[in-house]
Amino acid sequence: MSSFLGETGFGVSQHESIQVLSTPDRVRRQYISLVRVARSEILLTFPTVNTIHRERDIGIVDELKKAVKRGVQIRILSAEDDFTKSKLDELRASGIVVRRIETPTETKFNMLIVDKKVLLVVETKDDSKGTFSQAIGLAVYSNSKATVVPCASIFESLWRETDLYERSRDAERIKEEFVNIAAHELRNPIMPILTGADLIQQGLMKQKDKLGKEDFEELFSSTSMVMRNASRLMKLSEDILQVSRIESGVFSLNLEEVDIETLVRTVIADIEKKYLGERDNLRILFDSELRTASSGGNGVRVYCDGPKMGQTLYNLLDNAVKFTESGEVLISASIYNDEVKVQVQDSGKGIDSEIMKRLYEKFATKSDGGTGLGLFVSKKIVEAHGGTITGKNNDDGRGATFTFTIPTDIHPEILEEEISFLTEDGVRTTASQ
Repeated sequence: MSSFLGETGFGVSQHESIQVLSTPDRVRRQYISLVRVARSEILLTFPTVNTIHRERDIGIVDELKKAVKRGVQIRILSAEDDFTKSKLDELRASGIVVRRIETPTETKFNMLIVDKKVLLVVETKDDSKGTFSQAIGLAVYSNSKATVVPCASIFESLWRETDLYERSRDAERIKEEFVNIAAHELRNPIMPILTGADLIQQGLMKQKDKLGKEDFEELFSSTSMVMRNASRLMKLSEDILQVSRIESGVFSLNLEEVDIETLVRTVIADIEKKYLGERDNLRILFDSELRTASSGGNGVRVYCDGPKMGQTLYNLLDNAVKFTESGEVLISASIYNDEVKVQVQDSGKGIDSEIMKRLYEKFATKSDGGTGLGLFVSKKIVEAHGGTITGKNNDDGRGATFTFTIPTDIHPEILEEEISFLTEDGVRTTASQ
């Protein structure tokens, strides 16, 4: 075996050995020496962002740049944040390949492998310290093949893992871009179609007597079909965007004071308009206990994201009407124990036993007319508000009942300052007056 000697006299001896280096100065000199004598390859880890600052201060970064100029191939696995990115980009610009790695807080040691022949492992005793000598503990130097080769294999495994991670992240970014573009491209032409069809129907109503019953019904039915399918596409694009935001952790709630009864009646009106002329044998009933004597006859108002809670109710009511050919769909709203409870009960086919097992998963549907995204999105919305959502088949065997709750214990005085927090699903909630 050839002999490498650095300026300090430490290096690769002709005999295999393992040494413990106990003083910071000795560790520093050995560290620099090994980088200087590298001939073909350096493998290095920076386990924390603070490590990068300390390595720079003792001259390691400069030595790595010099090694690159000598033709040494250098790969670094490093922690990275917004503050250290520029420093790591500087290394990348010099020809060093740097990949980001997430390291557990307890795994705080530098690992340097030179030419697959020499290993130096440096313990980080106190990562909060600003200087190399204060931060490090013991170090282990080895030129033993039995020690170096396994550590090099570990490094290569971590390197491949980061490669897969980066590919996965790139794929996720491409998917998000595609989803956003596709959803927006769907939405852009839909609004003019809906508006145009609505104007045509208004015109038909004015000309009803002149057209005759048969012509009127045929034209009105055709425009209703256009509106129904355009609405379906609009809902699909909204669901796709919501799912994308939820999975990417940028799904947000904008809290405002909302009259729940008014919200429910608005959703009912939207559903009735959607199914106009299709469900003549179906009635939507609303039983509200929200305007009580205790509230002075006023509706119950809670702080929530009105549009998203409206979307949740719309999803539930739309499903109820879709699967109920005739009969009644009953919506009830009540308040109990600091929660508003909204219930949607139908008399349709009920929930298929196969679907029941994965009711709130994405694409859980056996319907040709549904994507299976509505309940997934609804569950995320309700839980982000701190509420719950449940679904079950009715005891009499006819239809199903879905129930969701919204907490009422957020009051204006809590919102004097902006409140922002993350749920387990990465949903950001922001509330302000």
